[in-house]
Amino acid sequence: MASTALFVSEQRFKAWTNVDANVRMQDISPYLIQAQDLYMQDTLGTLFYTRLKDGIINDNLTNDEKLILNEYIAPATMQYALYLMLPALKYKLVDKGVVSGSSEETDSTNLDELKYLRQNVLDTAQFYTKRLREYLLDNPDMFTEYQNPGVDGMYPNKSNPYFSGLVTPNGPRNNPSAYPDCQECDDTTTIY
Repeated sequence: MASTALFVSEQRFKAWTNVDANVRMQDISPYLIQAQDLYMQDTLGTLFYTRLKDGIINDNLTNDEKLILNEYIAPATMQYALYLMLPALKYKLVDKGVVSGSSEETDSTNLDELKYLRQNVLDTAQFYTKRLREYLLDNPDMFTEYQNPGVDGMYPNKSNPYFSGLVTPNGPRNNPSAYPDCQECDDTTTIY
């Protein structure tokens, strides 16, 4: 099996997130790997992503690569890993099926609370991803694997990580004459 490089250490993950110190690394590392594969590879592109992993394994990262890993990639990776990990902290797959854990000293969260927590973590992850993309775009000559991703694998996703919804500038409220049967529209409606 090939070596797996993690962009974040266990100590840093626990220090920078609200994951309790008693959560084992074997419970954390699958989500760090998933976060790297799903989100960081999408942001960096396969060529640059693979270069960073190889640099960690072979201990030959440049100073620029160390900087981007520590200051930009690691914060985003940690938040995405926590986002992916949150449901697994509440629900476990065991030989009897899916169970929800609890203890005598704690109250378990309900699904709405879990959704709120995940959205909060996702918002933070997207903020850090936006910072990472801006840094990469502001420093185009620093990482050749990012600027010239080759033809194998994924190209870097350089778009904004935030999704702000759907905009319909020519909908019925903005153009009432285009929809003569619209009950909510009239020529006096002001749209801001």
